[in-house]
Amino acid sequence: MKYCTHCGKELLDEAVICVNCGCMVKMPVSAAPAGIADDRLLNKLAERVKINGIIWLVIGILQVIAGLLISWFSWWVLIVGVLNIISSVKDLNRSNQIPRDPRGIVSDYESITGPVITLIYNVLFGGLIGVVGSIYYFIGLRGFVMENREQLLMIESTCIAG
Repeated sequence: MKYCTHCGKELLDEAVICVNCGCMVKMPVSAAPAGIADDRLLNKLAERVKINGIIWLVIGILQVIAGLLISWFSWWVLIVGVLNIISSVKDLNRSNQIPRDPRGIVSDYESITGPVITLIYNVLFGGLIGVVGSIYYFIGLRGFVMENREQLLMIESTCIAG
């Protein structure tokens, strides 16, 4: 018996598509060295998404603390801090999901509209500390995805939307 490398569901030995998640079933490691490279790439990406989530969590917490301590600026900084904490939780959840379900990775990071808006409201209302998170996002995370775009699209194409 074998198991789906994306969702972990038990599969029949002859299965080529997982009935649970719709992803193509990978060949055994000995028969598919490209699969190992795919797994490494997805794990690297998941680690970068996790780091991004941790960075934004720290930034959000610092902004919430600052918002509570600086009365003339508080509600703006509190809002930005809460938005950053929400974003960080999404990233931390996504980091766990990426190795199991790589669908939508490239489309998630292709657009720069959301991250630019995040940068702007952090600079205007959350202080310069938000710039650090944005720099990591653009260079460390989005840059990594765009650098590996073709390979990630190939990995994504092995999954059938379901």
